[in-house]
Amino acid sequence: MNNQFGGGKWKLSRGSLIVARGKKEGSLYIMQGKICKGETNVAQEESKELWHKRLGHMSEKGLEILAKDHLQSIKGQPFDLCEDCLVGKQHKVSFHRPDSGRRRKHILDLVHLDVCSTSERSLGGAQYFVTFIDDHSRKLWVYPLKRKDEVLRAFKEFHASVERETGKKLKCLRSDNGGEYRGPFEHYCKTQGIRHEKVPPKTPQMNGVAERFNRTITEKVISMLSHAKLPKTFWGEAV
Repeated sequence: MNNQFGGGKWKLSRGSLIVARGKKEGSLYIMQGKICKGETNVAQEESKELWHKRLGHMSEKGLEILAKDHLQSIKGQPFDLCEDCLVGKQHKVSFHRPDSGRRRKHILDLVHLDVCSTSERSLGGAQYFVTFIDDHSRKLWVYPLKRKDEVLRAFKEFHASVERETGKKLKCLRSDNGGEYRGPFEHYCKTQGIRHEKVPPKTPQMNGVAERFNRTITEKVISMLSHAKLPKTFWGEAV
Protein backbone atom coordinates (compact mmCIF):
# COMPACT_ATOMS: atom_id res chain seq x y z
CA MET A 1 0.00 0.00 0.00
CA ASN A 2 1.30 3.48 -0.86
CA ASN A 3 0.37 6.73 0.95
CA GLN A 4 0.78 9.97 -1.01
CA PHE A 5 0.43 13.46 0.50
CA GLY A 6 0.67 16.70 -1.43
CA GLY A 7 -1.22 19.79 -2.54
CA GLY A 8 -3.62 19.49 0.38
CA LYS A 9 -4.71 16.02 -0.77
CA TRP A 10 -4.10 12.47 0.38
CA LYS A 11 -4.31 9.26 -1.62
CA LEU A 12 -3.94 5.61 -0.62
CA SER A 13 -3.22 3.23 -3.49
CA ARG A 14 -2.17 -0.31 -4.28
CA GLY A 15 -0.42 -0.33 -7.61
CA SER A 16 -2.74 1.45 -10.07
CA LEU A 17 -5.79 0.92 -7.83
CA ILE A 18 -6.84 3.87 -5.64
CA VAL A 19 -8.17 2.45 -2.37
CA ALA A 20 -9.04 5.72 -0.60
CA ARG A 21 -8.55 9.45 -0.89
CA GLY A 22 -9.05 12.60 1.20
CA LYS A 23 -8.23 16.28 1.58
CA LYS A 24 -6.56 18.41 4.21
CA GLU A 25 -8.74 20.39 6.59
CA GLY A 26 -6.75 22.35 9.13
CA SER A 27 -3.97 20.13 10.39
CA LEU A 28 -5.76 16.87 9.55
CA TYR A 29 -6.43 14.86 6.41
CA ILE A 30 -10.11 13.85 6.19
CA MET A 31 -10.95 10.72 4.18
CA GLN A 32 -13.72 11.14 1.63
CA GLY A 33 -16.26 8.33 1.39
CA LYS A 34 -19.81 7.13 1.95
CA ILE A 35 -21.29 5.26 4.88
CA CYS A 36 -22.57 1.84 3.73
CA LYS A 37 -25.12 0.09 5.88
CA GLY A 38 -25.13 -3.66 5.98
CA GLU A 39 -28.54 -4.75 4.72
CA THR A 40 -29.96 -8.04 3.51
CA ASN A 41 -33.20 -8.99 1.79
CA VAL A 42 -35.50 -10.68 4.24
CA ALA A 43 -38.42 -12.80 3.05
CA GLN A 44 -41.65 -11.50 4.52
CA GLU A 45 -44.58 -13.62 5.58
CA GLU A 46 -46.93 -14.28 2.68
CA SER A 47 -50.07 -12.19 2.85
CA LYS A 48 -53.48 -12.34 1.21
CA GLU A 49 -52.68 -9.04 -0.52
CA LEU A 50 -49.48 -10.49 -2.02
CA TRP A 51 -51.28 -13.56 -3.40
CA HIS A 52 -54.10 -11.35 -4.69
CA LYS A 53 -51.53 -9.53 -6.86
CA ARG A 54 -49.62 -12.70 -7.83
CA LEU A 55 -52.82 -14.28 -9.14
CA GLY A 56 -53.77 -11.42 -11.45
CA HIS A 57 -55.78 -9.53 -8.80
CA MET A 58 -58.03 -12.48 -8.01
CA SER A 59 -61.30 -11.80 -6.18
CA GLU A 60 -61.53 -12.15 -2.40
CA LYS A 61 -63.94 -15.08 -2.83
CA GLY A 62 -61.45 -16.88 -5.08
CA LEU A 63 -58.67 -16.40 -2.52
CA GLU A 64 -60.87 -17.80 0.25
CA ILE A 65 -61.48 -20.95 -1.82
CA LEU A 66 -57.73 -21.40 -2.42
CA ALA A 67 -56.95 -20.75 1.26
CA LYS A 68 -59.02 -23.75 2.36
CA ASP A 69 -56.78 -26.35 0.70
CA HIS A 70 -53.75 -24.77 -0.96
CA LEU A 71 -52.85 -21.49 0.78
CA GLN A 72 -53.24 -22.23 4.47
CA SER A 73 -50.86 -19.38 5.36
CA ILE A 74 -53.39 -16.71 4.31
CA LYS A 75 -56.48 -18.35 5.79
CA GLY A 76 -58.36 -15.91 8.01
CA GLN A 77 -56.25 -12.90 7.04
CA PRO A 78 -58.10 -9.62 6.43
CA PHE A 79 -58.36 -8.34 2.87
CA ASP A 80 -57.80 -4.62 2.38
CA LEU A 81 -59.19 -2.57 -0.47
CA CYS A 82 -56.99 -2.79 -3.60
CA GLU A 83 -56.61 0.58 -5.32
CA ASP A 84 -55.36 -1.05 -8.54
CA CYS A 85 -58.58 -3.10 -8.71
CA LEU A 86 -60.60 0.12 -8.43
CA VAL A 87 -58.71 1.38 -11.48
CA GLY A 88 -59.24 -1.79 -13.51
CA LYS A 89 -62.61 -3.21 -12.45
CA GLN A 90 -65.26 -0.55 -12.96
CA HIS A 91 -68.14 -1.86 -15.10
CA LYS A 92 -71.83 -1.68 -15.81
CA VAL A 93 -74.53 -3.70 -14.05
CA SER A 94 -74.83 -7.21 -15.51
CA PHE A 95 -77.63 -8.24 -17.88
CA HIS A 96 -79.73 -11.26 -16.91
CA ARG A 97 -80.15 -14.01 -19.50
CA PRO A 98 -82.75 -16.78 -19.12
CA ASP A 99 -80.22 -19.55 -19.91
CA SER A 100 -77.48 -18.15 -17.65
CA GLY A 101 -75.89 -20.80 -15.44
CA ARG A 102 -76.59 -23.66 -17.85
CA ARG A 103 -73.64 -25.38 -19.46
CA ARG A 104 -73.35 -27.86 -22.30
CA LYS A 105 -72.75 -31.44 -21.19
CA HIS A 106 -69.61 -32.08 -23.23
CA ILE A 107 -66.49 -30.17 -24.24
CA LEU A 108 -66.61 -28.46 -27.65
CA ASP A 109 -70.39 -28.76 -27.83
CA LEU A 110 -70.34 -24.96 -27.79
CA VAL A 111 -67.50 -22.44 -27.96
CA HIS A 112 -68.03 -18.73 -27.33
CA LEU A 113 -65.81 -16.24 -29.14
CA ASP A 114 -65.42 -12.50 -29.15
CA VAL A 115 -62.96 -9.91 -30.44
CA CYS A 116 -61.93 -7.16 -28.04
CA SER A 117 -60.20 -3.93 -29.07
CA THR A 118 -57.58 -2.15 -26.96
CA SER A 119 -56.70 1.51 -26.55
CA GLU A 120 -52.99 0.93 -27.22
CA ARG A 121 -51.03 -1.26 -29.61
CA SER A 122 -48.98 -3.92 -27.87
CA LEU A 123 -45.21 -4.13 -28.19
CA GLY A 124 -45.79 -6.75 -30.89
CA GLY A 125 -48.16 -4.46 -32.81
CA ALA A 126 -51.47 -6.08 -31.76
CA GLN A 127 -54.54 -3.83 -31.49
CA TYR A 128 -57.08 -6.57 -30.67
CA PHE A 129 -57.35 -9.98 -29.07
CA VAL A 130 -59.84 -12.78 -29.69
CA THR A 131 -61.00 -15.19 -27.00
CA PHE A 132 -62.38 -18.71 -27.36
CA ILE A 133 -64.19 -20.18 -24.32
CA ASP A 134 -65.43 -23.76 -24.09
CA ASP A 135 -68.94 -23.62 -22.61
CA HIS A 136 -68.62 -26.89 -20.66
CA SER A 137 -65.17 -26.53 -19.09
CA ARG A 138 -64.85 -22.71 -19.27
CA LYS A 139 -61.29 -23.17 -20.52
CA LEU A 140 -60.01 -20.04 -22.22
CA TRP A 141 -57.74 -19.45 -25.22
CA VAL A 142 -56.50 -15.96 -26.18
CA TYR A 143 -54.91 -14.85 -29.48
CA PRO A 144 -53.57 -11.30 -30.06
CA LEU A 145 -54.53 -9.77 -33.44
CA LYS A 146 -53.05 -6.87 -35.38
CA ARG A 147 -56.27 -6.50 -37.40
CA LYS A 148 -59.82 -7.79 -37.02
CA ASP A 149 -59.61 -9.68 -40.30
CA GLU A 150 -57.01 -11.98 -38.68
CA VAL A 151 -59.76 -13.62 -36.62
CA LEU A 152 -60.21 -16.41 -39.21
CA ARG A 153 -56.50 -17.27 -39.07
CA ALA A 154 -56.66 -17.40 -35.27
CA PHE A 155 -59.81 -19.55 -35.39
CA LYS A 156 -58.24 -22.05 -37.80
CA GLU A 157 -55.24 -22.33 -35.48
CA PHE A 158 -57.48 -22.78 -32.44
CA HIS A 159 -59.76 -25.26 -34.25
CA ALA A 160 -56.93 -27.56 -35.34
CA SER A 161 -55.20 -27.41 -31.95
CA VAL A 162 -58.23 -27.99 -29.72
CA GLU A 163 -59.59 -30.92 -31.74
CA ARG A 164 -56.18 -32.61 -31.75
CA GLU A 165 -55.76 -32.08 -27.99
CA THR A 166 -59.22 -33.33 -27.00
CA GLY A 167 -60.05 -35.84 -29.72
CA LYS A 168 -63.48 -34.18 -29.93
CA LYS A 169 -65.17 -32.30 -32.75
CA LEU A 170 -66.20 -28.66 -32.41
CA LYS A 171 -69.96 -28.54 -32.95
CA CYS A 172 -71.14 -24.97 -32.43
CA LEU A 173 -69.78 -21.41 -32.23
CA ARG A 174 -71.51 -18.42 -30.67
CA SER A 175 -70.45 -14.86 -31.50
CA ASP A 176 -71.84 -11.40 -32.02
CA ASN A 177 -72.90 -10.19 -35.46
CA GLY A 178 -69.59 -8.50 -36.34
CA GLY A 179 -68.41 -8.22 -39.91
CA GLU A 180 -65.27 -10.24 -39.16
CA TYR A 181 -67.47 -13.36 -38.86
CA ARG A 182 -68.98 -13.06 -42.35
CA GLY A 183 -67.81 -14.18 -45.79
CA PRO A 184 -64.70 -16.40 -45.51
CA PHE A 185 -65.37 -17.09 -41.83
CA GLU A 186 -68.90 -18.35 -42.52
CA HIS A 187 -67.67 -20.39 -45.47
CA TYR A 188 -65.03 -22.09 -43.32
CA CYS A 189 -67.60 -23.00 -40.66
CA LYS A 190 -69.92 -24.52 -43.27
CA THR A 191 -67.17 -26.60 -44.88
CA GLN A 192 -66.12 -27.89 -41.43
CA GLY A 193 -69.69 -28.71 -40.37
CA ILE A 194 -69.65 -26.18 -37.51
CA ARG A 195 -72.92 -24.44 -36.64
CA HIS A 196 -72.43 -20.70 -36.14
CA GLU A 197 -74.89 -18.94 -33.83
CA LYS A 198 -74.97 -15.13 -33.99
CA VAL A 199 -76.60 -12.99 -31.33
CA PRO A 200 -78.86 -10.10 -32.44
CA PRO A 201 -77.20 -6.74 -33.18
CA LYS A 202 -76.58 -4.34 -30.25
CA THR A 203 -77.16 -7.08 -27.66
CA PRO A 204 -73.65 -8.06 -26.49
CA GLN A 205 -75.22 -9.38 -23.27
CA MET A 206 -76.61 -12.31 -25.28
CA ASN A 207 -73.01 -13.39 -25.83
CA GLY A 208 -72.51 -12.98 -22.11
CA VAL A 209 -69.89 -15.69 -21.49
CA ALA A 210 -67.40 -14.21 -23.96
CA GLU A 211 -68.20 -10.63 -22.94
CA ARG A 212 -67.66 -11.48 -19.26
CA PHE A 213 -64.37 -13.28 -19.92
CA ASN A 214 -63.10 -10.36 -22.02
CA ARG A 215 -64.05 -7.95 -19.26
CA THR A 216 -62.26 -10.11 -16.69
CA ILE A 217 -59.12 -10.28 -18.85
CA THR A 218 -59.15 -6.51 -19.39
CA GLU A 219 -59.65 -5.85 -15.67
CA LYS A 220 -56.77 -8.14 -14.71
CA VAL A 221 -54.46 -6.61 -17.31
CA ILE A 222 -55.21 -3.03 -16.22
CA SER A 223 -54.80 -3.95 -12.55
CA MET A 224 -51.48 -5.74 -13.13
CA LEU A 225 -50.05 -2.93 -15.27
CA SER A 226 -51.19 -0.37 -12.70
CA HIS A 227 -49.48 -2.30 -9.91
CA ALA A 228 -46.27 -2.75 -11.95
CA LYS A 229 -46.30 0.91 -13.09
CA LEU A 230 -45.97 -0.23 -16.71
CA PRO A 231 -47.44 1.51 -19.79
CA LYS A 232 -50.47 0.05 -21.56
CA THR A 233 -48.29 -1.13 -24.45
CA PHE A 234 -47.38 -4.14 -22.26
CA TRP A 235 -50.96 -5.51 -22.37
CA GLY A 236 -49.96 -8.24 -24.84
CA GLU A 237 -47.38 -9.63 -22.40
CA ALA A 238 -49.89 -9.43 -19.53
CA VAL A 239 -52.50 -11.37 -21.51
